[in-house]
Amino acid sequence: MLFALSLGMLGEATALRAQSLPRIEIESAAGATSPAISLRGLLEEKTFDELLRSGFPLSEHFRAELWMTGRWFDEIVDREEWDVSVRYDVIDRTYEVLRRTRDRVVSLGSYSRFTDARAASELAYMPSLSARAKGRKGYVNVQVDVQMVAISDLDELQRWLRGEAAPAVQGRRSPGTALTRGFRTLVTRLLGGEVRHLEKRSGVMVF
Repeated sequence: MLFALSLGMLGEATALRAQSLPRIEIESAAGATSPAISLRGLLEEKTFDELLRSGFPLSEHFRAELWMTGRWFDEIVDREEWDVSVRYDVIDRTYEVLRRTRDRVVSLGSYSRFTDARAASELAYMPSLSARAKGRKGYVNVQVDVQMVAISDLDELQRWLRGEAAPAVQGRRSPGTALTRGFRTLVTRLLGGEVRHLEKRSGVMVF
């Protein structure tokens, strides 16, 4: 009985962890010519909030490609790229969320709470993808590149982690112990790990 209960708890923990992993969602609404696309679960870790508050903005670069299925090979007929960025304003103490498309920049809001900024960054976007001819079958392939620390920022970040540079937010303690190790782990993962590049392909749809 105890063994079965332990297995059940382990299964629930595994399921919860899988739900919190970064994931691309592609949703097709009835009557819509293009699916709604979002990236969810990326900012679940508290460490992202610490990095934002310390002056390192988050950038998510999306690329959606519309492919038409063919008898012998598939053909790409349209694509669109856009960016979602989150930064922390140390003066106003607010998180600013922006979406940049090919022709404009749209504010997704300014928030005092990190959880609200996270929700805004996960708002779905519907790219303008055209199949050129109605009734054709195809699918959408979505790629997202996540960057929080640019290569040019690495030296500054390393100095900050060693306590040689003051944090961007005055009055906060220098991260010198377990928090430092957490930052090192996160940065390593962002720059070369599984959350830096994500990709998902939708099921076959009729456009």
